[in-house]
Amino acid sequence: MPDFARLLERFRQHRKDPTTDVAKSPTVACLLAHRDERLGQQALCKSATSTASLYRMYEYLVVGHTIGLRNEIEYFFNQPSWAVSAIPDPADPDPERYAILAVLPSYLVTAFNRLIERGLPRGSPGIIVSDAVEDELRSREVILEEEPSWVAKVPVLSQPLMIPDASNKEPEEGARSKRFLDMNIIAEEPHVLFV
Repeated sequence: MPDFARLLERFRQHRKDPTTDVAKSPTVACLLAHRDERLGQQALCKSATSTASLYRMYEYLVVGHTIGLRNEIEYFFNQPSWAVSAIPDPADPDPERYAILAVLPSYLVTAFNRLIERGLPRGSPGIIVSDAVEDELRSREVILEEEPSWVAKVPVLSQPLMIPDASNKEPEEGARSKRFLDMNIIAEEPHVLFV
C-alpha cells in the first residue's frame, strides 16, 4: 500500500477520536510529496474545533488548495464562539507544521477584521435581507480579532522551508508572503479574503 494510502487509512480508523486527527496531521514533507493527489481533496482533519480548523487550513495551504483554504477561513468566521485569540496553542511537536500554524492566525485576523470594520460582525447571516437587519448589524459593538499570544513564542525555522506555488515552483520574490518569510518559510501570499 503506498505511503499516502496508509496515512489515509490511519485517519479513517482514528476519526472517532477528535484529538487523534490533529495529533496525526501529515507533515509538510508528506503533503508536498503527495501534493497532486491531495489538491482539491478535503483536508484529513475532521474535528469541529478551532484547532482542527487551523490544521485544515495548514493542509490546504501546503497542498495549494486555495478554494479549500478560503472556504475553511469562511467556516471559521461563521463560528462566532471561536475567537482567534482563543485558539489553543497546539504545541505541535513538528517544527515546520508548528511554524505554519503560527502564521495562519495573522491571516485570520486580517480577513476577519476587514469584514468586522465594514459592519459585518462574525456570525452575521449569509444574506442580509433588509435595511433593518443591516442596521442591527452595524449597531453591534465592534470587536476586532487578535492573534493568540502563543504565536509569538513559536520558534523561527532554522532551515528555510519552501512551499511551491501553483506551478510547483519556488514562489517569485514579489509574490512571497512576508509573514511566512518571518518564520523562514518561502510561500506565496495566500488568498484569504473571502467576501
